[in-house]
Amino acid sequence: MRTCSYLLALAVVALGVSARAADSAPKGAPPSLRPFKLPAGRTWDQYRLRPQDGMPQALIPAGSFTMGTPAAAPAQPAAAPAPPGAPLAAPDMALDPHADEQPEKKTDVAAYWIDMYPVTVAQYARFCRAAGHVMPPQPGYSTPRHPVVNVSWAGAAAYADWVGAKLPTEAEYEKAARGGQEGLKYPWGNDWSPAQANGARTRGGATPVCSYPPNGFGLFDMVGNVWEWCQDRYQRLVGTTLVGAGPDWLRVLRGGSWLSAAGNLSVATRNYDLAQGRSSDSDGFRCVQAP
Repeated sequence: MRTCSYLLALAVVALGVSARAADSAPKGAPPSLRPFKLPAGRTWDQYRLRPQDGMPQALIPAGSFTMGTPAAAPAQPAAAPAPPGAPLAAPDMALDPHADEQPEKKTDVAAYWIDMYPVTVAQYARFCRAAGHVMPPQPGYSTPRHPVVNVSWAGAAAYADWVGAKLPTEAEYEKAARGGQEGLKYPWGNDWSPAQANGARTRGGATPVCSYPPNGFGLFDMVGNVWEWCQDRYQRLVGTTLVGAGPDWLRVLRGGSWLSAAGNLSVATRNYDLAQGRSSDSDGFRCVQAP
């Protein structure tokens, strides 16, 4: 039986694990993490709770990883960005899901803390009340435990600033999404599984955070459920080089959503959308912080 992990209070967070595998943390571990099963090779000092919003975070170690998609994947020309103000296609059609990810390349990333799941409706509503922002409308099925959606890049960046964090870079997001694995399409392997993530329209909408198993770093919903904003301006990848300065009005999205086809839910899939004003009911975010 799978359970969900929800934000209960600033000091009480239960992270979703298999009931039969829910081991108690060792003596001295933060109380908020005691229901959480420690992933293989991880230690309890690699997890903490952010005081500003009660978000549990995981420490991603410094080092290099292989970023991108193997050149053997189907390749098509990536779509050129639309001019400012022009309507974009639906997220999955904004660009080819493979051509803009090739080839694979070794990428160095410094250590960082990353949120263990996307920012929730409850957390974003608290921010809006405190900072005087307008809470965006949420789908009718949403609960306080669902990932907040209809948040623009600017709104996500404002939240990150409020909690003393920032949005992840593409490299930070992909390294975290891979969960310490190399050469896999998804965090769990190379074959799509509806038991591992909310995608391919199997659920008819987003699900509460942590409804699916975590990856090797203990992170939830890194693929599927909702697209997640990144710090980066969108740039086309040609060979191993990002081409162009990247317009400020186009920002990267990663991870895919419940609407995405299985092929668009890989750890390397890149997407983009307008940073200001425009948002989608499949766009959410999480934050990162320096150690």
